[in-house]
This record gives sequence, structure tokens and C-alpha cells, in this order.
Amino acid sequence: MVSTKLSQLNAIRAVGEADRRYAVIDVGSNSIRLVIFDRLSRGLSIMFNEKVLCGLGSDLEVTGRLTQKAIDQALANLSRFTELTRAMDVESVDAVATAAVRDAEDGRLFVKRVVQECGLKLRILSGEEECQYTALGVLASIPRADGLIGDLGGGSLELVRISRNEISDSSTLPLGPLRLVARDSGKRGDLLTDIDRILENATLSQIRSGEIFYLVGGNWRSLARLHMAQTDYPLRVIHHYTVGYSEIYDFADLVSKQSPTSLIGVGSISERRLKLLPAGATVLLALLRRFQPREVVFSGTGLREGLAYAKFDAHERARDPLISVCRDLAHRVARFPSHGDELAAWIGSIFPNESRSERRLSHAACLLSDIAWRVHPDYRAEYALMEVLWLQAAIDHAGRTFLGLATMYRYSSKKAPKLATQIKCLIDPNALSHARAIGLAARVGETLCGGVPGLLSSFNLVRHEDRLTLEYQPKDSRMIGHVVRARFRALAKHLSLKASIEVIGS
Repeated sequence: MVSTKLSQLNAIRAVGEADRRYAVIDVGSNSIRLVIFDRLSRGLSIMFNEKVLCGLGSDLEVTGRLTQKAIDQALANLSRFTELTRAMDVESVDAVATAAVRDAEDGRLFVKRVVQECGLKLRILSGEEECQYTALGVLASIPRADGLIGDLGGGSLELVRISRNEISDSSTLPLGPLRLVARDSGKRGDLLTDIDRILENATLSQIRSGEIFYLVGGNWRSLARLHMAQTDYPLRVIHHYTVGYSEIYDFADLVSKQSPTSLIGVGSISERRLKLLPAGATVLLALLRRFQPREVVFSGTGLREGLAYAKFDAHERARDPLISVCRDLAHRVARFPSHGDELAAWIGSIFPNESRSERRLSHAACLLSDIAWRVHPDYRAEYALMEVLWLQAAIDHAGRTFLGLATMYRYSSKKAPKLATQIKCLIDPNALSHARAIGLAARVGETLCGGVPGLLSSFNLVRHEDRLTLEYQPKDSRMIGHVVRARFRALAKHLSLKASIEVIGS
């Protein structure tokens, strides 16, 4: 009887969760992709992601039509995608097509076949719509993005300007690598000339030298992976990977001169992606020459996240995406999900000079303070570090490093694992020290109350000029055990303060 009731409860819970699932099916010039988000919330988390490189637009430049073999492959996989969304009880699906289907003579015929053979209604996005959704996708993960966004797909390049959440000056240009490769004469100079001519004839009022250029799209993400591999970068996360102008210019110039075969085996990039990488690098090179940005920032989000973001109301958009995803994760994995906010307020009293960005990271670290309780104690610190470093979250690399290390130190103050040593170079010494302080403070709080909500309110952390005090009432003396004292002393020592544990209210 008990097991039957439990099964019924789990079934009800599963239906409730499935009701919030949202999917995007993106039919591009080079690939088709299904992305299923676990729910429509500010902290977007992908629960399923499948990509198929079909190459619908491979022959578009020559024939004006979609490639027949690719059509067959696309239809087969779109049928699979449709079945998967049904099996996963996805509540809402947006299926969109971009440049190849938009520009092909038989594009609308393909859309009809998708409806007939796959039971899927496919919406063809205009170039302007594609720009708008891409910009929203960048905003979804980089809320204060300000500069120019470039989204390089297989069939087109979308350029759009964003400033203070305002989207303007969008352009769609026929500069996708599939098209460029199809008409390539084999001479790099000719390809650059073609690209420059198209850029010259385009209306690009958004050009402002010295600002940030946000790069979106699979081709440029592959370029980022290649750059990480070549520079032995320690944190292999594409989102918010940032490279200065001179460095990315020289790298794009180098890659644009390579043959795809010369790049095989570097950066764990598929051969089909490598075939188009030199052309994508050539497009970037031409844009860098023209725009001369201060730096480029690779975005892991774009069109698909933009479609989700467009569904949010003003209240949901205003929520902090990092705090949202950390709170969502805490509710899934923590023993006492509501404890993280309480812990953040409790330790915050001893860090009165934190900046707004530091408070945000400290809050996130406290929300994640119980992330590894299921793991064997010997491995919790390393597990927490890795879990946080690769978290699906709106955060730059310095912030990701800070948050990962703070969460690691919450579990252990002993010798850090090799990965922690490798990534420390991504933040300055002061930030590194503060990350350790946050972790040690969270460790004291978690040990003191066992993570149980409400217990911390009986204790006070007080920071004086020369000492750190843990205050408690006589009735709570039994809670001040040996481990609590040891971990409190470790925190005080790190802050260069004397440790004092005092009774109050007696």
C-alpha cells in the first residue's frame, strides 16, 4: 500500500514538473537541434540537447534550393524530435527555421512536408526576427550586455546592436560559412574581398570602435574551443570566454589561412565543423578589421534562449539569472532547500564592505552550500568545485572561478585539488582570499546548525577591528561542539582576526 501511494505521488509530481517544460526546435542552414528546458524560468536549464548536422543549405548558393539528401535526414530527425517532446510531456514547443529555409526556392515546400510528415508546425523567421531573438538570448545570460552582437549561422550572419536592454540596428547578411565555402575560389584574398564588399554595401550604423563584440553561433564557439586548446586555457567553458582584440585578431587571421585537414585533432571539434571553421574565421577577421572592438565575448546562448526569454514577463526578466538557477538547484538537491538564503544573511554581517557583485556571488555560494551532501566526504570538495564550474549559469569566468572555489572551501580547507590550482590564475589574489573566506564562513554556519533552517538565528557572527566573535545564548551551549570551534578558528585565522566564542544573554 505504501509503495502504491508513493508511486502515485511521484507520478503527480512528474506531471507537475512536465507541465512547465519548454522546447525549441531550431532548423538552421547547417544543423537542426532540439533543446528542452526543464521549465520556463529566469534560470534557464537545459535538460535535453540534441544536434544533427544535416547541411540543408549546403547547395543553396549554387542551386537556390535545399539539399535533397539533407532534406531526408532533416525530416527523419524532426520526426524523432517531435516524438521526444511528446514522450517528455513538453508543454510548449517553438519550432523555427532560419536562413536556408527562408531563402531557398523550395523552403515553403519543405515547411509543408514537415507538417505533413512530422506533425510539426515550423515557423520561418525573418532576418529581423532572428536578430531580435538572438539579442534576447544574449541578454538572458549577460543581463548588462552592451555592444554589438554577431550571430554566425551556416547560411547567414546576423548583426544587432544592444545597449541598456534596447535592441537596434539589425542586419542580416549572406555570410554564412556554408555559402562562402560553396562559392570559394580557393583563394583567401578573393574570399576576404567578397566579405568586405558585402559589409561595405550593408547598412551598419551600429559600428562603434572600442566596444564589446559578442559572438554567437556554433562556428565561432568552435573557434573559441580551438583557441582554448592552443592557449591551454584552464576553464573550458565557452560562455563568457573573453579575448582581447589583438589576440583574437591574430588568431582569426591564423585560422583563416589553414586548411580544414590541418586542424583535425585540435580542440575536440568534429570534422564537419572544421570544414567550415576557416571560412568562419575569415568572416570574423573582416568584422574585427571593420569594428575594432576592445574585446570579444563568446556567448553560449542565442536564438533558442531568446525564444524562451521572449515569453517572460517583466517581473521574470528582472530576476537575477544566477541566483535563480542556484536557488532552483538548491531546491532539487539540498537537504533543506530554504537554508541557503538564511546562511547568506548570517555570514553577510562579517563582510560589510562587499561590492554588489561580491554579495551576489556570496549569496550564490550559500545557495549551493549543500550541493554535495550525497557524495562521499573525501570527495565532496572536489565534486562541489566541478559541479559549480560547469554549472549552466549566467556568469563570467572570474565569477565562475570565485563561486567554484568558495563552494569547494565550504567543504574542505585542506589542500585544493589540481583543478583548483589551475584556475586560480583567473581571479586576482584579493578575490581568491575572499572566496576562501566565504567558503570557510559557510562551513562554520553549516556545521553549527547542520543545515537546519531556523537554528542560525540563535547565534551571531560579529566582526570587530581585531577579533571575530561567535555569540550564543546559555541554552544553546551544547551546539558549540569541538568541530564548530575548530572551523570557527580557521575562519578567524584566515581573516587575520582573533577567535572569540562568547555567551550572551546570561
